[in-house]
Amino acid sequence: MNPSPLLPLFRRHWLGVPMVFVDTETTGLIPGVDGVCQVGIARFEGGRCVASNAWLVNPGTPIPAEATLVHGITDDMVAGAPTLVDALATPEARALMQGAQPGGYNTGFDRSMLPHGFGGTEGSWPWVDCLTLVRVVDRFARGKGRHRLEVSCERHGISLPKAHDAGADARAAGELFFKLALIQPGDAEDVHTLGELLTWLEGHRIDEWARFTDWLSQQPPLPDQQTA
Repeated sequence: MNPSPLLPLFRRHWLGVPMVFVDTETTGLIPGVDGVCQVGIARFEGGRCVASNAWLVNPGTPIPAEATLVHGITDDMVAGAPTLVDALATPEARALMQGAQPGGYNTGFDRSMLPHGFGGTEGSWPWVDCLTLVRVVDRFARGKGRHRLEVSCERHGISLPKAHDAGADARAAGELFFKLALIQPGDAEDVHTLGELLTWLEGHRIDEWARFTDWLSQQPPLPDQQTA
């Protein structure tokens, strides 16, 4: 495997590394089955958004009504749109991604919907996930949906005028990430380089998953899982 082109950035201070926050709107939630109908990219340098764009994308499959209810995108709107691969190959998209560390909000999903090697990164290269940071900073927040992007943005004073618009969501995720990252929560005092940041985020993601699975194991079985 070829080393990632981002490897030279690994030991740079994370705030000096360009980052692109990416968001997708889709026809559904199943990678490999559902498709992307909008992609948004926001580039941050020094913690500030310097450029952003969003593209409607032809997903190659009909958009279900329940998906349109979420993001407002219809089949007619994407009928003449480029494919996802073609949209990401445009000079505008390539310029946004050039030499930047990828990130997003709940990146496992968006990353699974994007082409392999998006942004020049290999599949094993970690992304910056704002959701992980939110779960650390707002660990004691309560309420259903407390960690949704729009709820987290409202809690921390980040403008998100149109949730479930890929361009707006990408920019808001980046702005929220930098606002919270600069707080340096608790055990993040020794996080300086990009490598340290990625390691710190991955450690907290694993801890969160362990807590969730522990909680899940203590829940009573669902009715159809109970033996007679």
